[in-house]
Amino acid sequence: MSGSSLSEILDKLDVEDYLDSEGIEYKKSHGSSGLQLNLMTCPCCGSDKWKVFLNAESGLGNCFSGDCEEKFNKFKFIKAHTGLNGRPLGEYIERIGANMGWRPKREVSTAVNMQATELIIPASFPIPIEGHNLAYLKNRGVTTELAQYFHLRYCDKGWFKYQRDGQDKFMPFGGRVIIPIFDLEGELVSFQGRDITGTAEQKYMFPPGFSVTGKHLYNGHNVIATKRVLLCEGVFDVIAAKAALDEEESLRDVVPIASFGKHISYDQFSRFAELYAKGVREVTFMWDSEQVAIDDAIAAGLELRSRGFNVRIAILPPGKDPNEVPAAVVREKFWGATTLDPIKAVTLKMEIRKRQMAG
Repeated sequence: MSGSSLSEILDKLDVEDYLDSEGIEYKKSHGSSGLQLNLMTCPCCGSDKWKVFLNAESGLGNCFSGDCEEKFNKFKFIKAHTGLNGRPLGEYIERIGANMGWRPKREVSTAVNMQATELIIPASFPIPIEGHNLAYLKNRGVTTELAQYFHLRYCDKGWFKYQRDGQDKFMPFGGRVIIPIFDLEGELVSFQGRDITGTAEQKYMFPPGFSVTGKHLYNGHNVIATKRVLLCEGVFDVIAAKAALDEEESLRDVVPIASFGKHISYDQFSRFAELYAKGVREVTFMWDSEQVAIDDAIAAGLELRSRGFNVRIAILPPGKDPNEVPAAVVREKFWGATTLDPIKAVTLKMEIRKRQMAG
């Protein structure tokens, strides 16, 4: 990668997007130069006393802990956070830039008061409701048994209460399927609200202050006494994959989990280390078949391989996710997945590029 292209990617990279994707804990505050992001932990000195401040637009900032006084820009912060250097660092920045890109300036707000905010799921009904499924779920192949397994709920007019600027605020979750999210120990850490009306501006919402997209692995708490997991992107991919795998007895030990997107953060790599300690040895990626997704799966897969996992890459039909193909296709692509190694990583990338050029 040339220096100019790297500079362009960093210039467009949104700082909050990056912090969110990596599961880095931060708060928002106002400063003389605009919106500031106050990070709990310094990637250089390791202080966790909320001494790091970054400008939300430029990424420029400092650590004010003791003798550290490290100065950051986007490049230096990412380098310190990842521990990468040289070409691996450039390739990493290229990947995250392709995934995130630029987003317009957002409304400035202060941090949610986490000490005063309790994680309480909005008033909702467990599914099935009086023995009945939701038409939205039924149309997506989610049975009442699957809804119960994943603890899905329906919120008609409920709200999530939190504190901001010293005042109680209420985020509406009405007209949404509530999807609880647990850590590997089975403790509730957040939830998603999926709009089923088709009218909401945001299809998915997290409660303020409890976004976990870069911290946890969805359905990871159900990885028990197994050596194999199937890594998907999102919640409904996991649900569809479980339905497909359960139809074949020889695949019922494979537990589907999700990374909440086509990226594995450093926190999520730590979650995989915990799964390894529990006996998991094989990870099969089943992200979508776009070139960027395959490249990211290969990069993350090689990292997992270096940590002792046997890694496989399953290629779905073009433009499809597990919840958009028949169950038989999920099983077929799982069985036909490519075992990853450095040589196969190169040939697999070439195969996907040729396929997309031909298509």
